[in-house]
Amino acid sequence: MTKKIVGIDLGTTYSCVAYINDFGQAEVIPNAEGERTTPSVVWFDGKRAVVGQEAKEMSNIYPNNVCSFIKRSMGNDEFTFDVDGVPYTPEHISSLILRKLVNDASKHLGETIKDVVITCPAYFFIKEREATKRAGEIAGLNVLQIVNEPTAAAFTYGVKPNDNSQPRHILVYDLGGGTFDTTIVRISKDGVDALCTDGDHQLGGKDWDDRLVQHLAKKFNEVSNAGIDPADDMEFYYEIQQKAEQCKKQLTDKMTAKTTIAYQGNKVPVEVKREEFEQMTEDLLHRTVELTKSLLAVARTKGCANFDQLLLVGGSSRMPMVAKTLKANFGKEPQLFEPDEAIAKGAAVIGSNVYIQSLIEKKTKTGLTVEAAVKQVADENGYSLEVVSNSMTRAKNVASKTFGITVLDGYKENNTPLLSVSNLIYRNTPLPAEVTQQYATIAKDQRVVIVELVENSLDVPPADAPEQIVDLDLTTALWAGELPVQPNLPQYSPLDVTFRINADGQLIISAFDPASGGKLYKAIPEIDEAKKREIELVSQKSRELTVE
Repeated sequence: MTKKIVGIDLGTTYSCVAYINDFGQAEVIPNAEGERTTPSVVWFDGKRAVVGQEAKEMSNIYPNNVCSFIKRSMGNDEFTFDVDGVPYTPEHISSLILRKLVNDASKHLGETIKDVVITCPAYFFIKEREATKRAGEIAGLNVLQIVNEPTAAAFTYGVKPNDNSQPRHILVYDLGGGTFDTTIVRISKDGVDALCTDGDHQLGGKDWDDRLVQHLAKKFNEVSNAGIDPADDMEFYYEIQQKAEQCKKQLTDKMTAKTTIAYQGNKVPVEVKREEFEQMTEDLLHRTVELTKSLLAVARTKGCANFDQLLLVGGSSRMPMVAKTLKANFGKEPQLFEPDEAIAKGAAVIGSNVYIQSLIEKKTKTGLTVEAAVKQVADENGYSLEVVSNSMTRAKNVASKTFGITVLDGYKENNTPLLSVSNLIYRNTPLPAEVTQQYATIAKDQRVVIVELVENSLDVPPADAPEQIVDLDLTTALWAGELPVQPNLPQYSPLDVTFRINADGQLIISAFDPASGGKLYKAIPEIDEAKKREIELVSQKSRELTVE
């Protein structure tokens, strides 16, 4: 029996889990309720954490005990969802969703699942990815990889390692429940290479829902004269939010959606026309189009003058306005490809590949050739030779943010230091990437150098452009550390700073003082001991909950 590794699409509104079956095909695993996707909603009911449809239905009854859309807060150190005095972080909430998905998968497959690949938006980077990985670890899982959603979708859609045809460039337009990504992917016989990516992880189907919520609330108040604002009444909000989601789904197939809103003794029938819905959300769709146009401009600088196919993934890409608008803007017929399942299936393929590659690597270390190792792994583990050969398909991603350090750029009139940012690795740089830049001390006999790491969204400047000076207000601080410096060095003594981002998106910063041999080496993000203790304390509380 082959080892089972599952792929998990940990979504904002719905999540999905898949595995590779005995025929080498990616297959979605239904949850305990028989559904192929699970709402990413958690209801804290005493010692129980109920995940899925039941939790979603409880949101208008126990609004203060139901958490949804948590993916939008991943990597946000300031966010907690407090229940009975316990401050659950986004990682802890997500770990409960992961436990539900994996528990159901284990029961369905008849074996305990521990090894997983989890996907995230391509526009997630260091803090968000680390938070996603930590959620899996809190859930007791072995997270083999965190994979970009467009890359996973491309693996499901059309990776044919033995295909000698010309490489294809695919525009993956991923409009999920809470996040939006747009990515140009090159698919060739060698694998999947992301060329460039853009997006907004605060833009997704929820924003379309919220517009409908406001519209339905207005209609309800016009008839009932109740004057209730959903922003001030969570029970009313959740009642209308569920009706808004139903209307949006109806408008995918029909020109008119009908529903009834019942609240505080009022029962109001409401009708919404597709044309109305498209008008009230036109600016949201326009935002995705502008991000896609910006992406294509970057792709042209990387040698991709055009794309061959336009692939739609993410449940919200089903809305008819999406395909219509994209065709009008980009001249290609969009292909809606398993929008709810493609990402989980692709993650399962990648997870299987990672595991098989590890088996092949062990064999080659004994002296076998790759060809011999492939055959032996197939024979010993019950895989077909084709599956093992295909596992060698690689995937490469790009940096979704730009990273740099703060530098002294002079002094203001009152002798206040004037700081700017020196960018080292720009977004859309292929990973892994490494850059070393030489800087210098700013004073005689300087004892330490503070290295401050920041991120921003600037693109690489043209070769003939003057050096970019980045305003600190346009950046987000990630980390700061001290580099000891040898005593008695003169002013402007050289210092070498190296940035490396590995294939998984982890950033490692190192600095070297040639005079003293002093070194600073940090993997980012770094969590201090107090924060680690706090996380572990809440983790223990979350593990004590029974997940259903």
